Amino acid sequence: MSQIRNILMDVDGTMTDYLDPDNPAMMSLSPLAHLENLVMKKHSVSREEARRRIYSCGDTAIQCLSEFLPALEVDLGDYFKVMAEDLRHFIFIPEDTVRFFHYLREKEIKLYTASTNSPFMTLVKLSVGGIADEHSCPFLTGFYPGCMFKDPQGKYSPSYYPDILKHSRFDPDAVMMVGDEPIRDMLPALKAGIRYGITIRRRQKEKWFRQDGGIYVNSFDVLTELMEEKVL
Repeated sequence: MSQIRNILMDVDGTMTDYLDPDNPAMMSLSPLAHLENLVMKKHSVSREEARRRIYSCGDTAIQCLSEFLPALEVDLGDYFKVMAEDLRHFIFIPEDTVRFFHYLREKEIKLYTASTNSPFMTLVKLSVGGIADEHSCPFLTGFYPGCMFKDPQGKYSPSYYPDILKHSRFDPDAVMMVGDEPIRDMLPALKAGIRYGITIRRRQKEKWFRQDGGIYVNSFDVLTELMEEKVL
């Protein structure tokens, strides 16, 4: 049985959870609106002018807004702070996520994001739980944002997981993908040849069960048990 050496993980609903699961909103204002506010304040311009300046910086479809901050003369820390303050009213970092991160680090298993979130947005969200700042998260080895391979479909491109394997020369037999949406996370990863596919559903009654070629768990603590018991 291959030893798991690298784990790819979704962010929203996987690393994070929603304070109101029945209304999984993320923020009261969009990242763009927050940036517009900062540009308006910094340069004393209208919202329309702020937006024009933002869009003139690059392609928002494949670039994170944080990449435009130097050109806009907006401080990274200021943008990070207003985003984090907004997010903490809608999401939290479950304790089982933090325990699993510590477990992976102890076992020297590398953790990467596989998400529509940019590295910046991932760090903002993890900062809500106090495990990241604007510069880094000690538990993450790297990031695979959806825009990384410049495909317009991003994470939802059929080539996304094959591109990850090729880019980092991962042995697919030693890789696990963990997410909360099997159609977008587990199933395409398995189709790409990744051996282990996990879907986390914290509100399912069963601790775990097998389905669709992967495993569904109701917490990262259960996933840790399965890894320790060599079920995986």
